[in-house]
Amino acid sequence: MKESLRNKAASGAIWKTIEQLVSKLVGFGVGIVLARKLSPSDFGIVGMLAIFIAVANTLQDSGFGSALIQKKDRTQSDFSTAFFFNILSAVIVYLVLFFAAPLIASFYKTPILKDVTRVLALSVILNGINGVQMAKLNIEFKFRFISIVSIIGQLVTGVVGVCLALKGFGVWALVYQSLAALVITTIIIWAYSNWRPSLAFSFKSFKKLFSFGGNLLGVGLINVIYNNLYTIVIGRVFSPMLVGMYNRANSYANLPTSCIMDMALRVNFPILASIQDDEKRLINAYEKLLRTPLYVLYPILVWIIVVAKPLVVVMIGEKWLPCVPMLQILCVGAMFVPLNGMNVNLLYVKGRTDLALKLEFIKKPLGIFLLFALIPAGIYWMIAGRAVYSIIVYMINCYYIKKILNYGFLEQVKVLVPIMLNALLMGLICYFSMFVFNSDWPKLLTGTIVSALSYILISIVRKDESFFDILNIVKEKIKRA
Repeated sequence: MKESLRNKAASGAIWKTIEQLVSKLVGFGVGIVLARKLSPSDFGIVGMLAIFIAVANTLQDSGFGSALIQKKDRTQSDFSTAFFFNILSAVIVYLVLFFAAPLIASFYKTPILKDVTRVLALSVILNGINGVQMAKLNIEFKFRFISIVSIIGQLVTGVVGVCLALKGFGVWALVYQSLAALVITTIIIWAYSNWRPSLAFSFKSFKKLFSFGGNLLGVGLINVIYNNLYTIVIGRVFSPMLVGMYNRANSYANLPTSCIMDMALRVNFPILASIQDDEKRLINAYEKLLRTPLYVLYPILVWIIVVAKPLVVVMIGEKWLPCVPMLQILCVGAMFVPLNGMNVNLLYVKGRTDLALKLEFIKKPLGIFLLFALIPAGIYWMIAGRAVYSIIVYMINCYYIKKILNYGFLEQVKVLVPIMLNALLMGLICYFSMFVFNSDWPKLLTGTIVSALSYILISIVRKDESFFDILNIVKEKIKRA
């Protein structure tokens, strides 16, 4: 059983890594083209709608997907009930957004938002159609198929976005790009899957699923509102242009972090849920699954902080330079995002969604206070407050994980400190290596090569466990191939 879980975790992690590498590289490349062709205001217009679309998607799912994964004795009735609930809630939420579109446009004083909202909100219905199918694929550990579908969706959406941008569609290139991926994903998943809903709705199943998913809904709504609150404030207090700058910086800071989150949480949740009753084994597995993703993530974030200016100029041009300090600050906060996600994930694995919800009522008021208190100081101080908030939240989460699993801040720090020290030493070497050059291209190229080589050398000298774990996995795959 232990070896089976190990193989599933390794296989899932590998496929999720492949998916993230391909998808993020495609998305990264497409984003560069779009950023050069479109204006910051175009990105800002779509960014101002992010909170409404995210809240809508959270409402339509209501945590039922995670509830199905966590539930041990799933039945056809459970799947069908969740499916029909998702469809009904998706339609209701879409209609609310459709009729609220004029109000949204009026709030931001941007008339085009009325039509953009009504079209982009169609994504909610598509997500409602796919929700249960995606949960079932995760339950069956079909990470390979999920990854392939995601890659295909990214390729199609990239082509659509670039073609429309080059033809002068402006903000609509971003809108149709977003919808294209969901349409392709929906078609492929339903063509592949043998599961079809029964024409029945069980209130008993609904009650059981909602007892778990309802708390997730609360957590999700609070997180979504807080995470997108910055775009609302920036759009209302400042301008769509600064929303575009902030969202571009945030997307680059979250790019490596989202890869780690997807790999660590999507793959690990069903695996950890299967051993939720064996606490000692659960902690050992969690620690192992925590170390390796952070070993990969931290040097990337430190590298971005050091080479931020030449990176932005080379990729998307000097018109985006105001986002450089935003990017550097957000990367500091991004170091704690996977830690917070994985700690909360442990609460979900143990079925303590009630505690996860209660924690949000402790953490989010603090974050909102920091946001509004720092508005007079300017946008850069607002963003710095968000980074500080991520650190505080991590300490709060650790406190409660300590109570439940006796694996708190001190235990986790023993894993984190060596990895962070390696990354910081690499960043220092990278920083001094760029002094030789004046132009951006040589600085970026030198910083990248020096960072990669120095981090590998540091890992070998310090005999880093994660480095040799990754090396062994690669060797095993090469042998099997």
